[in-house]
Order: sequence, then C-alpha cells, then structure tokens
Amino acid sequence: MDRSTSEKMMEKTLTILIGSARGGEETWETMYRHLLAPYKSDLALCFGESDDKSASLYDRANYVWDIPEYENWRDYFSQYFPEDFDQIFVDSKVTGIMGGIDDARGSGAIIFAFRDFLLRNKSKILLEYDRIILTRSDHYYLQDHPLLPLGSFHLVEGEDCGGITDRHHVFDSSMLKDVLGICDFMCARENFPHLMSKNLNPERALLEFFRSTGIDQKINRFKRVQFTVAEARDGTRWKKAKNCFSESTSPTLMLKYEGEYFRAKENLKGLFWLKLRLKQFFSNPIHFLANSSKFKAILGAR
Repeated sequence: MDRSTSEKMMEKTLTILIGSARGGEETWETMYRHLLAPYKSDLALCFGESDDKSASLYDRANYVWDIPEYENWRDYFSQYFPEDFDQIFVDSKVTGIMGGIDDARGSGAIIFAFRDFLLRNKSKILLEYDRIILTRSDHYYLQDHPLLPLGSFHLVEGEDCGGITDRHHVFDSSMLKDVLGICDFMCARENFPHLMSKNLNPERALLEFFRSTGIDQKINRFKRVQFTVAEARDGTRWKKAKNCFSESTSPTLMLKYEGEYFRAKENLKGLFWLKLRLKQFFSNPIHFLANSSKFKAILGAR
C-alpha cells in the first residue's frame, strides 16, 4: 500500500444516504463492498420517517436521522424561511425544482430540504469527520469507488442536466455550508432577480449556488463507477425504471438512467484493460514492449 492510500484510509469519512431506502439488498451490498469498505467509512441514513426499519442499511448505519414525510413540503420551508420563500420555486415549477411543494411534480424542493436539514441539525457530527460522501441508497456499484483526496469538491461525471448533478458529492467537512446551504441561497430575496433569469431546474440551481460560494472553482469530476436503479416496489416522483441489466440477479431490479449504466460499464472495461496490460508488463516487460504496437510507435519515434 502506497503512502497516499494509507493516509486516505486514516482520514475519517462519513457516507450519508439521503431520501429513502431504495434499490434493495443486492444494490446495498455493492455499496458496502465498493464504497464503504475502500474508505472504511461510517454510514448515516437521512431518510423520511418510516416504521419499516428491516433493511440491512439500518443495521449497518452509525446514525439514523429521520425527517418527517411531509404531505406538503411547504410546511418544512415555512418553519425557517420568509413567507415569500417560494418565489423561485413557483417561477420554475415545470422543471421539477418545486417538486414536493403543493402539487408540483418531481423532488427538487425535497432534495434541497434534506440538505438544509443536515446543515441545520447535524453539522456538529459532520464536522467530526474529514470527508463527507453525500449520495443515495439506490446506486449500484460495479467497482471500487476511487479514493479521492481532500481539498477538492468531487462530483461524479454525467447527468448534469445543464447544471451540476445532485446525486453524488464528495467533499471536505469544512465545505459544509458551501455544499449544503442551497435553501438559504434559493429563499433569499436579494437573489430572486438573478435566479429568475436562469430558467432553473434543480441542477442549474445547484450550479448557481456553487458559483455564488466560489466552491465551483474546487470542482473535480471523477469517473462513474455506479448507476441508479430501482426495485419494482420503490416509489418515485420522476422517472420510472424499466430495463433489466446483466449484473443483477433480481428480475425486479431495473435501471433508471441508461446513460449512467453505459458510462459505468465503459469505465469498468477500461479498468480491466489497464489491469490486464499492467499484468502483462510486469510478468515479462521485454516481451510486452517488443510486441506492443503502442510502445513500438513510441520507440520508433525516438
């Protein structure tokens, strides 16, 4: 084990799953193996309240933070923000950003409320860790998550929808306010004129917020090793899963976003190729160099 890998494993990491327990046991096993294990990470569940805690996630979790499942998430925002907090949400209602408030489709406001809940109520615990991984329970991992260094705001590649993906963020705990403070930004009257000119969806709102804090300058995109899935029984406010995939042993586990899956598969194929070539090189370097067209071209150029 090299020194940098050893140092990363000494850093304290907390993985936070937000939303609800989705994806099923097969999916969660890939997370235990390919995300929690490489980082030696603790696990927190920030889920809507549920009487059913039979999932293995609850057994594995170091923390369980329940949020009321509001019939109308306007009730959450009304506790903390001015009466006209919803101006930006209403203005961009059709894009999903208001999802969860009144009759709006999607889950944008709910996603933001979970982040606000963590910032308001759990900052003290989060600051006990060096690294925070904010993600979802319905990600199926094909290989180990890369060990990412502190000091950057790491975002998985793809699914930006004109802004920045909200599905998987890795950041230093010292960046809490800059990553989680989206509700304060969206509900501040002084930001309304600027935001109303941006045709916001949830991803574009996040990008505008990150630009306002300057943390966009610390963004590092890393290769996707996971994709979003759904069990047949999982509820959804947006896109329904519909396609099976070869890695799953369950006939009821489906893909939600095919683009994520194909990108993760491409990255997996590239890793296998690299491992194979390295194995060939170290087993017989002279033979490898003599028979590799790439290295022949390099040597010929010299």
